[in-house]
Amino acid sequence: MLRPCAYDYIIVGAGSAGCVIAYNLLTRKKGTVLLLEAGGNDNNLFIKAPGGMALVIPKKSWPYVAEPEPYTLNRPMDVLQGRVLGGGSSINGMVYVRGQRSDYDAWEKDFGATGWNGDTMLHYFKKAENNEAMANEYHGNKGQLFVSENRYRHPMSDAFVRAGQQAGYEYIVDHNGARMEGVGFYQTTTHNGERASTARTYLKQVRNDKNLTLELNALVSRVEIENGRATGVTYKVHGKEVTATANQEVIVAAGAIGSAKVLQLSGVGPADVLKRAGVKQKLELPVGKNFHDHLHMSVNATIKEPISLYGEDKGLKALGHGIEWVFSRSGVLTSPILEAFAFIDSTGSGKPDVQFHFLPILDTWDDPDLNQKGRTHGITIKTGHLQPKSRGEVEIRSANPEDLPRIRAAYLEKEEDVQGQIRATKLALKFFEQPALKEHVVEVFNPTCSADDDAAIEEYVRRVSRTVYHPVGTCRIGQDPATSVVDPELRVHGIKGLRVADSSVMPHIPSGNTNAPTIAIAEKASDLICGIKDPLGSQTLSAKPAKPAAKVREAEAELAVK
Repeated sequence: MLRPCAYDYIIVGAGSAGCVIAYNLLTRKKGTVLLLEAGGNDNNLFIKAPGGMALVIPKKSWPYVAEPEPYTLNRPMDVLQGRVLGGGSSINGMVYVRGQRSDYDAWEKDFGATGWNGDTMLHYFKKAENNEAMANEYHGNKGQLFVSENRYRHPMSDAFVRAGQQAGYEYIVDHNGARMEGVGFYQTTTHNGERASTARTYLKQVRNDKNLTLELNALVSRVEIENGRATGVTYKVHGKEVTATANQEVIVAAGAIGSAKVLQLSGVGPADVLKRAGVKQKLELPVGKNFHDHLHMSVNATIKEPISLYGEDKGLKALGHGIEWVFSRSGVLTSPILEAFAFIDSTGSGKPDVQFHFLPILDTWDDPDLNQKGRTHGITIKTGHLQPKSRGEVEIRSANPEDLPRIRAAYLEKEEDVQGQIRATKLALKFFEQPALKEHVVEVFNPTCSADDDAAIEEYVRRVSRTVYHPVGTCRIGQDPATSVVDPELRVHGIKGLRVADSSVMPHIPSGNTNAPTIAIAEKASDLICGIKDPLGSQTLSAKPAKPAAKVREAEAELAVK
């Protein structure tokens, strides 16, 4: 069937954000939508079953790699991002974390992101959410995004939470409510024992809409820009190059790496980057700058009893778990593996700056030294600092859209980040010393040093730190085109009919996982596209005048890319 080549809206990227925006435009009857996804369909049992996460990440991701840098001992570092319908929401760990209210108030007050304060973001978190257990001023129950309690809980996760309380931290049920600091069990973006990606929640409801055209395995070459306006998108599908026209808008939602790449391929970005790549510049904007991300370390210990999840994915055990999940949607395969959390204020600032993800199994994903070889049953605390100061950049290598961009991540470039990771590691070691975990532990083998040896912990941090796959910031919101890419309505400075709406617009990373904030951004983007600019009106509590551009630049000085 011959498809039309003109649409009202073209969305680049059918991930966490793109599926949300497509759903909202279609259910609001705003016209025809072309939704482009570089990856394939999400018809995969290991996507559907939460416990299959580790098996799909390598197969359904962009193989982005951050270049070796001295701060992380010259290690190349994977920065995998979803390349499949649903994007990151189809392959991530599914934990539902929003970050802190103060994160978003800072977006408005310190970075000029007017209208992106804590009150407004709470409105969109609630709008998106359909929480099966919580119903109060912090939670929604009528949204498209299912948020659920885990159907499976490992006994070692219980031991971890008890250890946190023994270490002096409060047990909390809801880290997305009034208080974030404490220990407890994650809620997840799952429903009835299945992953609830934005493809399986939002997009599923409009897949058969006559106004939707979904193109999978469609690699975007560029946004077409004529006379200061985005007129369409050129992309490759089935070996052919196609140009589609957008009568209203092009919305780029390809993620912090992908969106920067698409804009630069389109001639929007720093002159030196585009010149090296052989792309004619159409507009000077700091596209690709302000890249930042969360890092973590896996603090590992062997345990006495053979009760971890080791071996549960092999042989008859795996078969039994599969049968249990298929017929009852229960058991190990309903677990995201990242079952329990801790959010800790390590500096006394009043705001948590360290996050733990607890795994009732040894984390073999991030083991550069292979020092787990020969070890079987164990547990892992993935620990990391939440408020990085280092800033890197993303740059296209050529005009060929098939070439992966170069990522200079600058991980641990700033001393504040090193010290934050050291504090995070010490806190994890402290948890292992508590009775609830100590009674199970044979040996903490990574790291092998004591919590008092700062030099050894720093060496460990630089040697084993890995990304948590939370890249943000490369097309950030702001008032000034010299320091930002989109305005507070997510319109690209200086180009009509072009917006960016995904994690790339975050001026500063939230204190936690980035999927829920990205979905909230997409909900607000949908309102902005439809002309709804202030959903709270006079009820906005924290709305204050944004700092003038000069003050914004002062606030950014210590975060700026050198």
